[in-house]
Amino acid sequence: MKKLLFKEEQEFDKRWLWLLMLVVVSAAAIPFFRGIYFLTAENPPGDNPMTTEGLIVSGVTVLVMVVIFVLLFRAKLKTKITADKLSVCFPPLIRKWKDIDPSEIEKFELREYHPKREYGGRGIKRRLRKGSAWTVAGRIGLQLYMKNGKRFLIGTQKQQALEHAMQKMMEKED
Repeated sequence: MKKLLFKEEQEFDKRWLWLLMLVVVSAAAIPFFRGIYFLTAENPPGDNPMTTEGLIVSGVTVLVMVVIFVLLFRAKLKTKITADKLSVCFPPLIRKWKDIDPSEIEKFELREYHPKREYGGRGIKRRLRKGSAWTVAGRIGLQLYMKNGKRFLIGTQKQQALEHAMQKMMEKED
């Protein structure tokens, strides 16, 4: 295995995820648990208790939301650079490492970006004019300009170490 020049793991900011999960899952779970209560009560209040189909739909909705939030809580952007390649993955969404050979890179730069304005937010994004972006936090990213004309942005919290590692990797290519 080649010498590791750079390694970084980033996660989404969990504070806003907890708040969002609490609000969204509560909004879906309250009707579900209310429906279960009224279904099992001897004298349900009102004329129109929740139907079995409504109960199933609200239960599935809660389950889907919980699965989505678990995926977000476990999501990490992993970046590593060795002397012969740059590798990124985004488990659990993309578990396989995406390897980029230095010979595929025309040039690179570290730049400030605006996640919402340029890519529509954080995560794995593709835009026709901007290319692809894998980001989870911050506003600094490694912009790769590929020889095939495509662009790829990788978010980072360690810009100086990443830039140094990229320069070392690209020097080996020359």
